[in-house]
This record gives sequence, C-alpha cells and structure tokens, in this order.
Amino acid sequence: MNLEFTYIFYYLGVFILTLFLSRFIFSRYVGFAKRFNLVKAQSARASHKGQVFTGGGVVYAAVIMVAALVLDDLDFTYFSRMSPVLATSILVAVLGFYDDFTDISAFQKYIILTFLILMLLYSNNNIPIIENLNGFLGIYSIGFIPGLIFTSFVYLSIMNAINLTDGIDGYLAIFSIYFFISFLRIHDINTSYTLASVSVILIASCIIFIRYNFSKDKKLFVGDAGSLFIGFWMATFLITHISWATSSNVVQVFSIKPENMPVIAISMISVPVMDTLRVMFVRVMRKTSPFSADNNHLHHILLDNGFSHLRTSLALTFINGLICIGIFLIEPYFNSFELTSIYILINIFWLIIFEYLNRRGKN
Repeated sequence: MNLEFTYIFYYLGVFILTLFLSRFIFSRYVGFAKRFNLVKAQSARASHKGQVFTGGGVVYAAVIMVAALVLDDLDFTYFSRMSPVLATSILVAVLGFYDDFTDISAFQKYIILTFLILMLLYSNNNIPIIENLNGFLGIYSIGFIPGLIFTSFVYLSIMNAINLTDGIDGYLAIFSIYFFISFLRIHDINTSYTLASVSVILIASCIIFIRYNFSKDKKLFVGDAGSLFIGFWMATFLITHISWATSSNVVQVFSIKPENMPVIAISMISVPVMDTLRVMFVRVMRKTSPFSADNNHLHHILLDNGFSHLRTSLALTFINGLICIGIFLIEPYFNSFELTSIYILINIFWLIIFEYLNRRGKN
C-alpha cells in the first residue's frame, strides 16, 4: 500500500477512535459533575441561562493522555519524546480545573503558569525557544535568555486570549476546530506525526464537546481547564513554526519568507488576540484593572445585536479565517514591515466595524 494512504488511514483511525473515546469520557464526566454539583456560578455578565456544568476541559487532557499511551507503541509517533509537553499540558488543565471552582487570583494563576512554562522550555529540547526571528522587523538573533522570556510571554498571551473565548456556547470548540484543521492543511502531516496526531485528537474531542456545550439538560463548559489546555497547544504549534521557520514545511512548500512567519502565525488566532488587546485597552482607559472581567468582548457585542451563540461563534471564526487566508495570499509580495502594517490596518478596519455594532447594540 502507498505510504501516503497508510498515513491517511492512520489519521482517520485516530479520529474515529477519539470520537468514541471522547464521547465515553464526556458522558462520564457529566455524570460526575451532576453527582458532585460541579456547576458554573452565574454572574451578571453571564450569557447563558440555567444550570451549566463546568470543568469539562479535563476531558481533553484525559483523552490526550490515553491516546498518547496507546499511540506511543507505534514507531513513528514519538509521543514519548513529547512527554514533558504532554505532562505540562495536563498540569495546565489541572490548574484550570482548580481555578474553575476556587477564588484563585489571576496573578496567582499566571505565576504558576509562568513557572510551568519556564520549566518546560528550560528542560525540554523538543519545544524550541524563539531565539531568532529570521529578520522579522529587522530582528534576527535575540539570544537564549531574551528568547526564553519572549517565548514564555507568547505562551501566556495566547493562553490568555484563548481563555477569553470560552464565554459563549460553541466559540472555543468551533474556533479550535478551525485552528487545528488549518494546521493540518499547511503542515506536512507525514513528517510531524506527533503534532498532527494531537491536532486530529483535539478536532475530534471538540466535535464531541459541541454536543454537550449546546445541550439543554447536560450543558457543559470546558472552563479554564479546557481553554488554558487548548491555548497551551495552540501556542506550542505556533511557537514551533516560528522557531523552525527556515526549515518549516510551511515555508518550503508555500514559499513563505521566514521573516513573515510571525505574522502568519498571529493571523491564525487574530480575533482572540485583538479582542484581548481591545478589552484591556478599554479597561485601562476606564481606569480599571486590565485583567478584570466584563461583558465588552466581541462575542458580547454580536449577542447584543441579536446574534445567537452559534451564529456568533461561526461569525468570529469566519472573520479570523478570512484574515488568515488574506495574509497568507498576499505574503509573497511584501516584507515583514509591510505585511505587519497591512495586518494592523486590516484589524483596525474590522474593529471599527465592531465598535459601530457595539454602540448600536447598546442603543
């Protein structure tokens, strides 16, 4: 059998098995949540009604752990080499689960996350540190210590941005499916089996989760356990591509300039990142903490304008996809200075539209 077809059957098998595994573990978790009353506390800014179970993100961690143990027996997956990364992602999910049911402060949470990430980066060669930006905005080598700090900052920023998408039904899961499918599309799945396998596993898990997220009698949120876990893996994928830009399959196959890889990477999660920057700016201007919670996110704006949770999730994911595709298509014609400027202008344009919708929705 052709080797390429062998890999197709492998990934298809992983996808189908993960669907069944996720269905089984999610159903058990809902029963567990009912028994121990793991209910999301209602707040004035909540966009959902009725009883909602939370903490379901630990299911993602459980599925990844079981899949890694099973798939590591295959010679080409190398899950054992990624064990520090897998272990860190599980610890991140456990911390998020703890945060879902306690009053741990944002400061304490991110201190712990910073420690976990620094330990991972310092002790594990399989997750590269961004030490060279390959000419992005004229920057090349930045050295180990600055690279360690910068990579940690990127991890925390992406995890925080993705964490804020778990405010309405479907958004985190739908956006995650888009992201990991995009990764499979631009990545050589025949050379990086471990990351590709993780993508397939998370896609299947998110598909199953959507059923519970929109359920009326078994409604479930993944909580910080899931959003931080997903954000951790998104950051891992993007940092890997930026760090290995000169040898990346994306650069070689699609003829992308290595200096433009940071712009390509950030465009894949543009909406959550820009939403985070926007709300933090507004909070600072209002002289409140940039980390305080409110109902001023992009998904709240669409809800105020009559969008359903599903339509809001699809709309924001669609906008992100358009931005990513647009940047991807025009990238060959511009250097990093020009492409960054265009990227910023694109985001300013659609943020202005959302500001108009925000004012209209409040009238």
